[in-house]
Amino acid sequence: MARVLLAWEFGEDLGHIRNMIPIAHELRAMGHDPCFAFRDATRLDEVVHAGFEGFPAPALRPPRTVNPAPLTFSDILLNLGYENGDALAGALRAWGDLLALLRPQVLVCDYAPTALIAARRARIPRATLGTGFWMPPSFDPLPALRPWIDIPIAQREALDARIAQAVARATGSTDLATMRELFEADAELLCTFEELDTFGPRPAVYEGPVTDDQGGLPVAWATLARPRVFAYLKPRDSHFEAILRALRALPGEAIVAAPGLEPSLAAAASGPALRVFAQSVAIGALLESADLCVLHAGPGTAGRALLAGVPMALFPMHLEQFLVARRLVEAGVAVMVAPEDPVIDYGPWLAQALGRADLRAQSRAHAAKRKGFSMDAARRRVARRIADLAAG
Repeated sequence: MARVLLAWEFGEDLGHIRNMIPIAHELRAMGHDPCFAFRDATRLDEVVHAGFEGFPAPALRPPRTVNPAPLTFSDILLNLGYENGDALAGALRAWGDLLALLRPQVLVCDYAPTALIAARRARIPRATLGTGFWMPPSFDPLPALRPWIDIPIAQREALDARIAQAVARATGSTDLATMRELFEADAELLCTFEELDTFGPRPAVYEGPVTDDQGGLPVAWATLARPRVFAYLKPRDSHFEAILRALRALPGEAIVAAPGLEPSLAAAASGPALRVFAQSVAIGALLESADLCVLHAGPGTAGRALLAGVPMALFPMHLEQFLVARRLVEAGVAVMVAPEDPVIDYGPWLAQALGRADLRAQSRAHAAKRKGFSMDAARRRVARRIADLAAG
């Protein structure tokens, strides 16, 4: 039996948790002992509720000012606080102490680069897990996040050098010669499809989505009316109210999952043809007969829509979602409203998306490519790869 520590350090969306908990269940079924470390300790309740041990992870305080338009992932690490040598050294010591306390045979990192460095120093086998955004391809220098902008190689090299120097100061070592070494792991677990990879197709194994799609409140379509639109939205999005108005005006039926919305507001927004839920819902069965999926381009929900062959209308809120949205638009399965676009009447826009035969055809073609794909099987593959690390 191996002890496996699953660590989540940066990022806010629940997709990180929903990827890791199902994999932990698979590891436990194989006889291993998974536990968790989250920087956001408020999320540990979900881990404990699922029957696992959870520990607060070290926190790295971001700087007072950040670059609002980071150019590479090194730039993102600077935004997260990596240039503060003292703070980074403290976080690395804390991760090292946590690893010494828990003594895992394997560390699995989901957007946890500081934990990855600490495990490298402690010579603990390590795996990186995610949908690609925090796992840039092993280029030197790291690739640009915005490929449509011409960023000189020297500028990217300078950003990488700042991170390498910061890590060298924090660790008292110069063994991190290049940025790609920071992300080196014994296994790279890309839990997504190539159409959703923010860096585009890369020479790697795409395990596919591993999220448990049966979590959340069970909800079913109430009528046979068409079209059927499923939406997964964040209430804090500036487009939220306008999208609800547009969905209310469409014929057919719409179901909206809006975790974080006040229940009273969800009830007030609901009507005969539009039901709004202030929590996550089980989306697997809903997508099987949906005509359109409206979302922010989170890779978890987008992956399930891709599997179901459902066209998407995308409202990305941040850079990762925008990059995923661009890839889906390029694949011909989605339309998009960019974060900086003005709020308009989205009724005609959604109606147009629903009427596009090309979106339906491309969505069905991409789903057909993955006929027979099983998230259960993907979770088992990922768990076996982690277990193999423990076996040496």
